[in-house]
Amino acid sequence: MLKSLWEHKKVRFVCAGTINAVVDLSILNVLVFEFQLPVWLGNTVAVCVAITMSYFLNHRIVFRHKHNPNIKQYLKFFLVTGVGVTVSQTIIIYLTRSTFYSLLHNHVPTLSSGIDSKLSLNMAKITGALVGMVWNYLFYTYVVFKRLPVDTDVEDITSLV
Repeated sequence: MLKSLWEHKKVRFVCAGTINAVVDLSILNVLVFEFQLPVWLGNTVAVCVAITMSYFLNHRIVFRHKHNPNIKQYLKFFLVTGVGVTVSQTIIIYLTRSTFYSLLHNHVPTLSSGIDSKLSLNMAKITGALVGMVWNYLFYTYVVFKRLPVDTDVEDITSLV
């Protein structure tokens, strides 16, 4: 059953996205709460690392391309993902973080302010990631990893990308 599920591109996409989200959130939390970086800077670093990892996972696992990754495709991927993340996560984090903080702080009084601050950032980040997931799937499918014609030679791939 798992093998048949794995044949669905959307299942592979969600698995790759989950791995990337864990890496992204982990880096963000370490940079913001341990190294005291501003949220925008911590998020930028975390997103750049996650985008790079995501490219390789999407290239090989999700979209199952046989040709080697290349810089042109990576830059296209980075641009598509970067725009989506910058728009969705930045806006959503700043619009929803205070709302999540208020909800947690006012409705879960047993939390300390440090914990509700951390939870509110993570809840806002996850909300942004979910919105970005739809953007990414559509653009990866139709722009970055679109299928090449069956008779395309490996040498021709670099000219198409």
